[in-house]
Amino acid sequence: ATTEIYTLSLHDALPILLMSSKTTTTSEFFLEVEPVPASRPRVSKWGVFYGKRYERFRREMREVLSPFPVAPLAGPIEVSLEFIVPPAKTVKREIPRGDIDNYVKGPLDSMTSHGGFWTDDEQVVLVHASKRYSNEGETNGIRIRIRNCKADASAM
Repeated sequence: ATTEIYTLSLHDALPILLMSSKTTTTSEFFLEVEPVPASRPRVSKWGVFYGKRYERFRREMREVLSPFPVAPLAGPIEVSLEFIVPPAKTVKREIPRGDIDNYVKGPLDSMTSHGGFWTDDEQVVLVHASKRYSNEGETNGIRIRIRNCKADASAM
């Protein structure tokens, strides 16, 4: 099996294809969007609202993913996500603030609504996720690897 690697940026009109093959079972993406943990939805008589940072993140994800034409994968899928977060300016923490499950929610929801990655997020049977601060000179973003897998996730 080979791997397709893509870099998707708000600054590019189209994604950059770095490596490709027609027999691919694994695809890797780097989304140049600052990772933000999902905020709690606020419900009012006018609808459901999220915090400003998370709304900005969702908007940027739509922009980054919109020009990306992908055929949706069928069957069970494994997703690995690495969140590369800008270091805090004032607080000296070893790890980025926010629960890892809240970081995972945004990209998975965005990739589901895009429709080109999988047809339904219930296909995702296994998730690996990590978060860390970016190193000096490193681009902030989300590295995502998607691959078809067996229905029995415990076999991996």
